[in-house]
Amino acid sequence: MKRLSISRFRRQTRAAAIVEFALVVPILFLLVWGIISFSRAYQRLNALSSSLREGARVASTMDSVVSAASRTTTIRTRIRAFSSAFGYPIDTSLVNIDASSGVDVRVHVVNYPIFSGLSFVGGLSSITVTREAVFRCERACGL
Repeated sequence: MKRLSISRFRRQTRAAAIVEFALVVPILFLLVWGIISFSRAYQRLNALSSSLREGARVASTMDSVVSAASRTTTIRTRIRAFSSAFGYPIDTSLVNIDASSGVDVRVHVVNYPIFSGLSFVGGLSSITVTREAVFRCERACGL
């Protein structure tokens, strides 16, 4: 009689473990998905900041003989190439280059979507960032 009750007890605890696992797994997957999503967004943010810094560095050392349109195109091309090395090519149409002060060159982006590609989650696709890189002009920086 004892043997029967022990096997019945084991069967009941096995079923309880399966039910508990079924309740915990969605929460665990949601947590892992959130960690991966936010780490990808942080990686994009680092790529954006580094690429803007590279664009400002290139802009601060360019020769002033080149036309303003050619300089802007060269800087945006360099930003895109630098960000592509990180695996996240930046939309350079959102990048603004300002060297009107003649002392500093500012390369900045306003309202850049950091969670692009995650539009199926409500609210995340509307999160944007603003970043800026400032370098002192090494040569005449009139853009």
